[in-house]
Amino acid sequence: MRDPKQRDGLPPGDAKFLKIIDEFGWHVMSVVPRLGEEGEVFSYSTGLYLRFKHQEILLCGLDSGNSTRLINTIGEEIKRGVSFNSEIEYPNIFAGEVKCRFRPVKSANFNDYVCWSQWFYEYQDFPVLQCFWPDKHGYYPWDKECHPDVKRCQPLLYNQPRSVM
Repeated sequence: MRDPKQRDGLPPGDAKFLKIIDEFGWHVMSVVPRLGEEGEVFSYSTGLYLRFKHQEILLCGLDSGNSTRLINTIGEEIKRGVSFNSEIEYPNIFAGEVKCRFRPVKSANFNDYVCWSQWFYEYQDFPVLQCFWPDKHGYYPWDKECHPDVKRCQPLLYNQPRSVM
């Protein structure tokens, strides 16, 4: 695992990434397709496992501003001692009456979703939880009744990717 205080000699982007983890406890990286390209929008944390021994958080399907805000809200809860797991539906993370659930991400999906975390943890084992939000009727992407648009933008990363199966 990299030491966030050891930034000398690193490229500016790497040093800034580590500086944010050092100062705030974690970093949120957002990935957005380039203009005119298709692809998923997602954001993820790096540093929660280092600082709090809690799984990193990955959130898919929302714009980077909302994802960053939500992951930071989750991070603040973790900082206060809350531990998130996949057995509970959580209120008070999203606005209004929207609840969320978490599922552990299979490490076979890390290359496609948490590259900076892999670099930070020097490709050693670290846990990641994917935060899922429901459609307007309360169905999650794994529910048969879930709206197709909500399913499409939230891949089920607790499953092995097809390339591994």
